[in-house]
Parts: sequence; structure tokens; C-alpha cells
Amino acid sequence: MTMANPSKLAPSKLDDAWIHAAADDALAAITSAGDKSQELVEAWVRAGNAQAVAVVAERGSGAARKAARRGAQVLGSRGIRVEAAPRVTKLARDAETVTEAWLVPPDPNGIVLIVLSTRSTTSRAHSGFFYLRSGFGIEEVSVGELSGSKLKEALRRAGSLGLEPVSISPGYARQRILEERKRLTELKLPEPLSMMSAEALLEPAPEAPEPHPFDVEGLELADEDAAELAKKSALLHQLPEFRSWLPDRNIVAELLSNLGAELGPEGSQDQEKVAQVMTEAIRGATDRYFTPERRTGLLKLMKDSALGVLNSHGEVRALEVVATMKAIEAAGLITNPPHEVPFLRAFFEKAVLTLAMQNGGKLSVPMSGRAPAQDAV
Repeated sequence: MTMANPSKLAPSKLDDAWIHAAADDALAAITSAGDKSQELVEAWVRAGNAQAVAVVAERGSGAARKAARRGAQVLGSRGIRVEAAPRVTKLARDAETVTEAWLVPPDPNGIVLIVLSTRSTTSRAHSGFFYLRSGFGIEEVSVGELSGSKLKEALRRAGSLGLEPVSISPGYARQRILEERKRLTELKLPEPLSMMSAEALLEPAPEAPEPHPFDVEGLELADEDAAELAKKSALLHQLPEFRSWLPDRNIVAELLSNLGAELGPEGSQDQEKVAQVMTEAIRGATDRYFTPERRTGLLKLMKDSALGVLNSHGEVRALEVVATMKAIEAAGLITNPPHEVPFLRAFFEKAVLTLAMQNGGKLSVPMSGRAPAQDAV
């Protein structure tokens, strides 16, 4: 899992031109290196060639790309900033056009932000902010001309709640936007008015489907390893990517109502019984809430969040997300019910704790026979 310490690697007979390759020549150097491609990446790390590492980490493939991702983390730990080079295309008039794209992981409402920005070397960035609700279309679109500093500021504001924008390919960004645009048509819903101003940003459409950026990272786990990691999946809720995720209010209210009915007017005085009944109520609510359909939607959002976790917290935490997703995929109604996945159960544990904190440390529970008054437990 960990990259070998570059300082302890024996020097390898690599072409000196490969080692000092510029960003534009990095992919060609990797191809020329053949079966020594991983050695070349490690040599770049030793030499501090961050730009070459960044290009292969973003646009390379196979073992070389994985080595470059790890190398980027090593360079980052040394304080060497690793940024992917922007995509550059040529216009007919021979002016350079730079196109970049970012994804901001889902917010508490399941909204994913895709940002597309295109600029020439002599113009401001034509930028579009597309707010997508996966499977339900495009919620909002904002398009405008921004300077480089204004674009960075807008991205910083967009990454609220501690969510960091992740660089993705323009092709994949367009693919996601066009998929949700098609979904609006299928649902017979109107497009946001600003979509008319965004047409130029959505071309060219990808010629072939692009995989999700997280799928090409090669982060895989054996079933036994995944099951072990998933046992501590509740801790993922401490990360900004999941911290604000909560279940619907109505099912939390139902949980409290069931709790009150089970305890009765006298039961709230028995703290041991309260804890036992609360545990069962949370398990039941988790199983009712996380239906197969909701779990499928959750997994799509988690993949976007996993990309953010990898970008901000590294490969180890991203593997914890992978393990949790495998556990959720394996969940069923009879065997492996949802409440056995700590990450899912923590949705309700977090909701109950939040309500108690808002009420001075006490949880207001509706008690049967005492309507409309409530008892605190």
C-alpha cells in the first residue's frame, strides 16, 4: 500500500532526458520507459519533478498512473505542490485555449457541483457552475466571465463545508452534465434558463463514455480486508465529505415516536431501558430508511465523495470508503441488514445526538398518553 522510500532505491539506468522531462513530454517518456515506467515515476519523485508526476497521475494509465498518484502524495508531504497541467487545445487562429473542470463532492442535499472553465491566453475564463442532483437533473446553472483570481475565489466559496474541489477531465464533466440534461427531458422538467449561455462549454461532447474518475484509481480490496475496514466505517462521518449527511427529518420523527411508544410514561426514568430501546429503534429506522433504491442512490453519491476523500485525505481513507461501499452493496433485507453497516447506522445516531445537543443535552421524545407534552430522556 505504501510507496517505497525513494531515498533507499538504487539508481536505475534511465534516460536522463526522461528524468527531466517537461510536463508536455511526460506521457511520451512513460511510454518510452516501457516496463521501467514505475522506476521513472520514482525517479521523478526523487528529482522533485512535480509537473511530470502530475501529468501521469491525471492522464496516465495502469501501474504508472497509480505510482504517480502515490508519488504526488510523497511530494506533497515534502511541501512540493503538485498540480495537474491544464488541458490545451489549438483553435484555427492558432490561439491556445485552456479547458479545465472540477467536481465538488455532494452537499447534505445530494447536490454535486461540476465546474467547467474555458479561456484563451488573452481572455478571461468563460466559466459554468452546474449544480446536479444525480438521477433527477440539473438544479441550477450559473455562467459568467471570470478572471483567474475570481475563478479561484468562486471555487473556494463553492467548496463550502470543507469540501475541496477535485480536478477532473473536461470530457467527464461534460458527460455528467449531459446525462443530467437528458434526465430533465425524460422527466419532462424545464431546463434552468442559464443553460442557453452554457452551450459553448458543453462542446465537444465526449466521443465515448468516460469512467468515473474514482474507478480508474485502482483502489480495490479483498472481501476479508473490506469487511474488516467496514467495521469502523462510522468514523467516516467525521470527514467533511460525510459530516453533514443526515436522514430525512420525517423518519427521525418516526424513530422518536416509536421510542416514546415503546418506553411509555414510566420507561423514560429507566436509563438502561432507554439505551436498549434506543438501540433497537435506531436499528429499525436504519433498515426501513435504507431501502435498496436509496442504497443505490447513496452509492453513487459516495463515489463522488470518495474522489474528494482521496484528493484531500489520501489513499488509506479512500480505501475505507471503498470498504464501506462494498458492505452497503452486500446489504440485504434478511442477511446483512443495513443496520449492520456502522456507516448507515451512524446516520441516525448522529441525528439523535444532534437533536439532543440542540436541546441542552436532553432528547425530547413524544410519550403516548401525555400528548401534546413531551418527556426528555
